[in-house]
Amino acid sequence: MALRYPKNPHFNKLQMRSPDYMTWQEGCAHDPSLLEWEGNYYAYSTDTFGAPGGYQIRKSSDLMHFEYIGSALKLGDPARYQKGRGSFQPAFNWCVTSSKEVGYGICTRKDGTMSFWAPHCVRGADGKFWLYFSLTGYFGGSKSCIGLAKSDSPEGGFTYAGLLLQSPAGWRTPNAIDPQFFSAEGRSFLVYGSFGLGLYLIELDPQTGLRKDGRTYADWAEKRCSFADYYGVNLACGSLEGGVIRYHEGVDVLEGDKWVKKNYYYLMCSYGSLSSVYNMRCGRSERPEGPYLDVNGNRLVCSTDIGTGNKMLGSFRWEGSPDFFCPGHNDMFVTKEGVNLIAYHCRTNYFIEKGMSRSNNFHYLYLGQYTFNADGWPVMNANRYAGEEIQDVTEDSLLNITAGKFEVVRFMQGADEVKPRRVVLRSDGSVSGDFGGEWRMYGTHYIDIELEGELYRGVVMPAWLDGQNAAGLTVTAMGTTSGMALMLNSTNRI
Repeated sequence: MALRYPKNPHFNKLQMRSPDYMTWQEGCAHDPSLLEWEGNYYAYSTDTFGAPGGYQIRKSSDLMHFEYIGSALKLGDPARYQKGRGSFQPAFNWCVTSSKEVGYGICTRKDGTMSFWAPHCVRGADGKFWLYFSLTGYFGGSKSCIGLAKSDSPEGGFTYAGLLLQSPAGWRTPNAIDPQFFSAEGRSFLVYGSFGLGLYLIELDPQTGLRKDGRTYADWAEKRCSFADYYGVNLACGSLEGGVIRYHEGVDVLEGDKWVKKNYYYLMCSYGSLSSVYNMRCGRSERPEGPYLDVNGNRLVCSTDIGTGNKMLGSFRWEGSPDFFCPGHNDMFVTKEGVNLIAYHCRTNYFIEKGMSRSNNFHYLYLGQYTFNADGWPVMNANRYAGEEIQDVTEDSLLNITAGKFEVVRFMQGADEVKPRRVVLRSDGSVSGDFGGEWRMYGTHYIDIELEGELYRGVVMPAWLDGQNAAGLTVTAMGTTSGMALMLNSTNRI
């Protein structure tokens, strides 16, 4: 059967921030998360300067083109918060910060200004839409809180339902931001945290969306419960944030010469400085509470911008395309049709290179499809999602379509931007070009590539290759000992 390729998605052009936020499309979207409802997809993202406060909402019918439709919280006049009339007053009271406390970067101010970060919205058991929000007092600090707001519509406005977690200044506790809800095997959870003490997990009441144990910050502060009772289970440590957990049943794993089904919880998060070395890492566990381990059996830890954890995506570029710079803070999202997607924000140096700007501080909403290699590890298409399908690909079809010619992006622990090299996958199973090695295909669409002593296990799938303005084949793989991703795009320009 002939392979089915995606058609030209005609992606919206990259643009710098303009005063008219209604025209931003995929631009200026920090920390995105996705929701599907009644044939449409909604992306919720952190406040960006120039748009109304209280989370941006974008809407799409195809997951490739998004339009801004409004603010989730509809806060109105910020002065009402300092007067005590806002429904989010408890969150404001906890986070409000004065210039006497900190000299710069204040996010929640006495004038009533509130800057909400990193939302996640899901359809709740009560039929309402649950928006998990986080509010912080000042940038770079841990004076924060996480709460829940609810609405009858995914388009808002959401009203306050309660606080789940509070963290004081001083980094003595996890930072109560970046909430992500997930449910599996009859239980519901919230993963949260950013830098400092790392990522944590608490269990939720699946009927209300609030804490299952009903504990409050006063219980911890007044020593009626332990640190672990209130803040939950530690999942990962160090300079990391934006945790998301997705449960997958029946993942195909090759053990010896037999395929077996495994069930895993996958934890993804972002490592390092968000403006220079941001990259996405992954671990997995058979339990929601962990431990979450990488290919080498190490728990996820980030130190000095590198660390353990499988590196799924970092800064890189394909030939002929704007660079992907500091991708991260992602959501793992599965559509009702079973398409696995990673939504993330990504910067670019495109406007700097064109002499149009001195800044790369423009965050774009990107989506990439993911699947699993023969070891059951998630591997991610490094091309933007264009409606492609995971399907059977044989060795013969790969060689006939591509002549074995590929661009290669090979990630390492370092933080430098990765530029593509070139290789040829030859019919005798050898690899030549900028890297030497061997390769083979097996199963339905699986591939092993050995380069310079490292074995990468991955998959082959059709993709839209934006830099070539054409459809083709892409390979996405994970190093079995390095835990570093390997990406290939077909090309005839070798």
